[in-house]
Amino acid sequence: MLDCATLHRRSLKVAADFMFSRSAFLALAVFSVVGVAVLDDYGVARSEPFQRLLGHATIDYAMGNDDALRIPPGPAHNRFYTTSFEASLALVERLMGLADSRDIYLSRHILTHLFFLTSGFFCALLTYRLFRSRWLALFAFLLFVLHPRLYAHSFLNTKDMPFLAMFMIVLYLIHRASQRNTVGAFGLCGMSVGVLINLRIMGVALFAAVLALRACDLFKASDRAQRRRILTSVGAFTLIATLTLYAVSPYLWSDPSELIEAIAVLSQHPTHVISLFQGNLVRWPEIPAHYLPIWIAISTPAVALLLGCIGIASVLHHGLTRPADMVRNTRPRFGLLLLACLLMPMLAVIVVNSNIYATWRHMYFLYAPLCLLAVFGLHCLASFRTGPVLRKGAHILAVMGLAATIFEMASIHPYQNSYFNFLVDRSTSERLRTRYDIEYEGTAYREGLEYLLRRHTSKPIYLPYPLSTAGLPHFIREYYRVIERNLLILPEKKRRRFVFSDGVAKTGNFFI
Repeated sequence: MLDCATLHRRSLKVAADFMFSRSAFLALAVFSVVGVAVLDDYGVARSEPFQRLLGHATIDYAMGNDDALRIPPGPAHNRFYTTSFEASLALVERLMGLADSRDIYLSRHILTHLFFLTSGFFCALLTYRLFRSRWLALFAFLLFVLHPRLYAHSFLNTKDMPFLAMFMIVLYLIHRASQRNTVGAFGLCGMSVGVLINLRIMGVALFAAVLALRACDLFKASDRAQRRRILTSVGAFTLIATLTLYAVSPYLWSDPSELIEAIAVLSQHPTHVISLFQGNLVRWPEIPAHYLPIWIAISTPAVALLLGCIGIASVLHHGLTRPADMVRNTRPRFGLLLLACLLMPMLAVIVVNSNIYATWRHMYFLYAPLCLLAVFGLHCLASFRTGPVLRKGAHILAVMGLAATIFEMASIHPYQNSYFNFLVDRSTSERLRTRYDIEYEGTAYREGLEYLLRRHTSKPIYLPYPLSTAGLPHFIREYYRVIERNLLILPEKKRRRFVFSDGVAKTGNFFI
């Protein structure tokens, strides 16, 4: 029989869970509506057409209709990245019968954005499981989705953002499986990890993390039955993760050893791009060791950086003063896991000297553990026993930080992907332009095309285009390509007004 106190505690827990679920779903719905409202403000990123071809090539290869997925050049160049996500987008495109380029890219943008928002919802779920606070959970959701660069990329970037989103979802499932300690929970976790590794081979980090957590559980197991259950869950997790990875990675079907090549591509990506960093043009292998941490520091909102540093300090302090908690299935142990997920990939990139470029987009997934560690930092500040002043100050700091981020995002919309924080001199655009890559994806060309349409309302607009771009420098070729790509998302009537020429002026408006 349950006593009245136990029933009361359970009823309060149910009520709290209900209130959290309602507020979390409301936040998700509000941001989904906002996403639909601003959907048509973004252009087409330079890599989107290639990623779309990858999705269709994956479906065709899986159905036995085409071998383009394995025969370079073409989609085979990117077959180690996000084939499952791109195939899903291509499948939606085919099922809906989308033929116009505008409809195709708008559908890709909104689906990618909704996946990102869904991962923010899982961030809130994980925070609620860790702290049992719906206010902290709501803060976690807002902190995650209101990263300016990530918000813009959640529409444009189908290569890096799905991995970030899935990384957050897997973190939630790891915590859920550790709490439930059942074979089914670890099986579901294994399925998600298999998909994560397909999106990017770096997902093996969370595969290893699960094995490490289970090893700790095995170490503290008190009897044979517990050890048998742990080993069974590890076996189920490993088997399902492996089978899922194989199932969603068609390039492995004929040659599973290509997984080794995927690891090699991860460490030294064959694409070499010149980047502007601190006023210098750099390219692999001369990329400085501080490239990644500096980019994270200067392009992440201040509130996330400050609270993230406090969260890191609190996790380290707890680990040093009470190391036994790191073995038990407790919140500090998960905090240590988050710290490892943040620092170890950064150290690996620096030690191996991986080929990263175009800001830190290859490592956007690091924001998932950083965001959660920032929640640890806010909880640490709000838990001091020095009185309500510090607790209220921490809450005010968090709210003001989010408000400032929202204001900056609105002021630079739709170019949140060019966001820099206070650590960079933003006094003049020229100062910023000569020190860092600003708008790498080329989506600003859409605004330029629409400006020409508004200024010249009747005659055709001729754009110079050489008969062949083979002998031109790379940046000139990219100039023509980004124009073509951003034309794809304009309405058909507007697209028809642009006519590519061979460089000879014709009747109408002619622009370089």
